Amino acid sequence: MNRHSAVGFVALSMVALAVPARAQNFQNGSPETVWNGNVRFTASPVLMFAKGDETAGGAFRLGYGITDSFDLEAKTAFFGGLTFVGGDAHWNMVGGDTSLSVSVGGHRAAGRDADSNALDLAVEVGQRLGRRFEVYGGPAFSYESISGTRDGTFTRWYLVPGLKVGISERLDLLVEGGVGLNDDSPHYVTAGLALHVPVSASARGRRR
Repeated sequence: MNRHSAVGFVALSMVALAVPARAQNFQNGSPETVWNGNVRFTASPVLMFAKGDETAGGAFRLGYGITDSFDLEAKTAFFGGLTFVGGDAHWNMVGGDTSLSVSVGGHRAAGRDADSNALDLAVEVGQRLGRRFEVYGGPAFSYESISGTRDGTFTRWYLVPGLKVGISERLDLLVEGGVGLNDDSPHYVTAGLALHVPVSASARGRRR
């Protein structure tokens, strides 16, 4: 699979994952972007706490590293009869042991009663404490608009701390907690695995 085919594969996946949920990003991942020339698949069970109720679900991401500091990712999540699908672009502005990334994207959601669209933004700072251990965190924001209503807009604000542990050269454990900062932002915790798969001649063979 060459670079153009891989980019097309990720773009197609953003459409193929589209299923009928108002939700936020779950499992943002560390500020380090997908490795250049690699596809990364992330899968995570999620426990969400909203108004005293607990809801279990799952979150999934599929991304491709376009350069050493820029990637594109498709994302989806499932909670009972609710789901959402979308995509993000990530830019890691600082390399080395300290990372600083900006994420811009959005998602389309459909629930039992209404559809909605959202703009998703996030900023993360990460610090490597060893070759295979990184701590990270930052704010995440969504502006969501419910279709068919005049004033059906609201925002979600989160503070998301997390850690990444390298299990092997291409497999990471990710653990995160989302702290909701307003009434429309339920708290959540999640832990999952991220697998890097090289798909081009430029793919790096070892972790940084």
